[in-house]
Amino acid sequence: MTTALPSSLGRLRDLFSQATPPTDLPAPGDYLVTFVGPAPLRVVAPRVIALGGMPGWQGKRFASGGGAINLVDDDEGRPPRETLPMRVTLEPSWLDGRQVIVCSYGATSPMPWRWVRDESRPLDDRRLIGLTFAGGRWSRAAAAPLLLTRA
Repeated sequence: MTTALPSSLGRLRDLFSQATPPTDLPAPGDYLVTFVGPAPLRVVAPRVIALGGMPGWQGKRFASGGGAINLVDDDEGRPPRETLPMRVTLEPSWLDGRQVIVCSYGATSPMPWRWVRDESRPLDDRRLIGLTFAGGRWSRAAAAPLLLTRA
C-alpha cells in the first residue's frame, strides 16, 4: 500500500486509466490529499487551489448518499473546517470514457469551482488516484493528478 507512484504526468494518467473502474461511491470518511506528479506541479497545485479560495486544502470528506465536502486547514490549531460541498456520482471519464467517481461543485458554486470536475478511481482499499479537470472535456490534456488516501 505504500508503493511509490510515478512522477511523470503520462505515467500517472496511464495508472489512472489502468485502475479498475469503481462500482460504488467511496466509503464515507476523510480522504487526505497528496499532490503527485512532477516537482513543479506538486509545488504549484496547492498554490492554485489557494488562489481559488481554498488555502490549506487537505482533502475531501465523503458522506454516504453521494455527497462530499472539502477539508481546509486554517492553520489555527483546530480540526479542518468544511467548505464547498460537492455532488458525488459515477460517470464516464472525460479522459478515457470508462467509469469514474466524479466530484462536481455545481453551477452555483463560486468561480473557479463551478468549472472544476474531479475524477477518481480506486488504487486499493484506501487510495483513490484522481485527475482534476477545469473547464470541460477539452481540458484533459492539462488534467492535474492527485492522490486521496482514506485517513
